[in-house]
Amino acid sequence: MRFLIPLFIGLFSFQLTIQAAVPSLSGPSGLVTIPTAESLKYKQINAGYDSVMGNDSAQDDWSYKVNLGAYENWEVGIVGGRVPSEGVFLNLKYHLMSDNQQLPLSIAIGSENISSSTRSTIYMVASKYFREDFGTHLGFKAIFSDEVLPMFMGGVNYMVSDELEVLGDVDGDGYDYTFNIGARYYIKSDIAIKANVIDFTSAKSNNPTFSLGISASRFL
Repeated sequence: MRFLIPLFIGLFSFQLTIQAAVPSLSGPSGLVTIPTAESLKYKQINAGYDSVMGNDSAQDDWSYKVNLGAYENWEVGIVGGRVPSEGVFLNLKYHLMSDNQQLPLSIAIGSENISSSTRSTIYMVASKYFREDFGTHLGFKAIFSDEVLPMFMGGVNYMVSDELEVLGDVDGDGYDYTFNIGARYYIKSDIAIKANVIDFTSAKSNNPTFSLGISASRFL
């Protein structure tokens, strides 16, 4: 699947948008693993590919994701690859509101991994930028498995420069929380190289997990 990396660059290296919209590891536009309340604009599309390096080859994973701004305030996407192992899943996000301030508060609801028997999730998240280069994101989600598991999620992102963004988030898998950090380097305004450290506090394992990826965005 390494051929996907140059393919993404080729497909999205023209008609670039002004502001990047980067998919999270789980699929929807967001931070390291969690979605944010920022949704794609109508007819805007983003795509990403991520390779995850575990503690051994058996834990290595890869995934692709594609999102589209469909209709007003809707973001529709798919995620597939070695993970999720059940197949290709549908993600939906609906942008509920955004106030009229210069740096607005945005709220969105959504669902990840629709049709999964163990990983289907619904969430609500709020995003607020206190400066143009610094944003905060807070919300909660419910994971539908053998039982309904409510979890908190949150994160921040900061633009160090026009090319470099650093970010971090807190996410849960239903029983434990992970603390994740990442960086994005924008080759162009809407083509980003991503590097993440998943569970860098090693709350669930002896070693954290690393991921490398690429994403791109444009208008159709």
